[in-house]
Amino acid sequence: MAPPPTPQLARTTAAPAMQPAQTARMRGELDAVFAPYFSEGASFCVLDATGRLAYDRSCHRSVTPASTQKIIVAATAFAVLGGGFRYHTILASSGPIRNGLLDALWLIGSGDPILISNDLRGGAKVVAAQGLSSVAGGVVVDGGAIAGPERNPAWDPTDATYGYASATSGISLDQDTIEFHTRPTAAGAPARVFLEPPSKVVAYHSDVITVPAFEASIIAVDPIATNTFFVHGRIAAGHREVVSYLPVSGIANYAGDVMDGFLQARGIRTHRAPRAGTAPVGVTNLWNHPSPPLRFIIAKMLHESNNHIAEQLLRSLGRLSGTTDDAHGIRTEERFLDSHQIETAGLRLIDGSGLAGANKVSGATLAATLASCEMMPACHELYYALPRGGMDGTLRDYQFGSALGRVRAKSGHLSGAESMVGYVTTRRHGRLIFAFLINSAAPASAVDNAIARGVDVLAGF
Repeated sequence: MAPPPTPQLARTTAAPAMQPAQTARMRGELDAVFAPYFSEGASFCVLDATGRLAYDRSCHRSVTPASTQKIIVAATAFAVLGGGFRYHTILASSGPIRNGLLDALWLIGSGDPILISNDLRGGAKVVAAQGLSSVAGGVVVDGGAIAGPERNPAWDPTDATYGYASATSGISLDQDTIEFHTRPTAAGAPARVFLEPPSKVVAYHSDVITVPAFEASIIAVDPIATNTFFVHGRIAAGHREVVSYLPVSGIANYAGDVMDGFLQARGIRTHRAPRAGTAPVGVTNLWNHPSPPLRFIIAKMLHESNNHIAEQLLRSLGRLSGTTDDAHGIRTEERFLDSHQIETAGLRLIDGSGLAGANKVSGATLAATLASCEMMPACHELYYALPRGGMDGTLRDYQFGSALGRVRAKSGHLSGAESMVGYVTTRRHGRLIFAFLINSAAPASAVDNAIARGVDVLAGF
């Protein structure tokens, strides 16, 4: 069966279409760049300004997309939630504060992927200003806005020690990482190590020594058990502070502990240890913290290739299919693709970020997703959320020539998989959409250079 037609691309300015001879020359130049990868797992697609397939080398083959898969969660979120959507994090109680007292203080999350500890500090300040002085039942955290395990079981377990594979949670805090700060003291003395935010549920041991100023600083933080870390190395006297970001687990309990510390720093006593629970119906809101609009969150995700945001978004999308877990989030994505007649043959989605090597997506699916977004008012913002080639985010270090500043795209990098999907504005023929996905054992730098040259070919027409 032939793939469904791709919607025509919106064009901001009139531009003459490529003539057959020009299209043939473009194909020849792209073949010259990508020929070394044709026999490997690769998928190459280019759509012209009318949405027609202008270049096809295994365009419909499903391969590992790496982080270009974030295009799907971004497009779906724009289309079904809208760029103005906001998450809300709430501090609430079963009734108003009376004589400075509350039975319990509920911290209720909605899955905000960019909530930070300073936001919770602000919440503690707000409730303190309302006269709160004592919480008999302590802090109770409702993280039920996100379901499922904190980490996708399909991910490589060795990734769990890195911030790019942090937990997914209903009360995400600092992207579910904690900061280890290491400061030098006097040469020969132990360095000062502390946590930000402070937490009693995270333990660490340090043997970092301050060395003379002319020696090199080498700091490492290794997890040795759940929420237990070993900080080791040396830091030169006079060296700037070293900050390391490590993922934590049991996020509801961790966030409750952090919130408890902020309350106590404000002189608010809590008489019970923080714990997880489900907030009762009809609570009284004491503090309501809105996230920035979704368009900002998606742009941050695409510029940084932020896995945590992608996973939080995926599970948020699951609510529209019944449950806020990965499976239902993927179901919402598939419904979005099907509703716009976007090809899904060979599609296999495991997560939202593309971190799982078992994800399989074709260049045709990703290119058609971008083309469809050109036609949808709610999704049209995706173009502006992408970083610019050679200028922004993960595209900053690509060595583009004619495509410099003329491409907006999402790159992807995973062991054995390099990719880029996006829009490029040509010199004479308007905007094209491309999807270059290469699964290869070749050095990643060589593959990335080939991708950049391929985009340069398009930009030059």
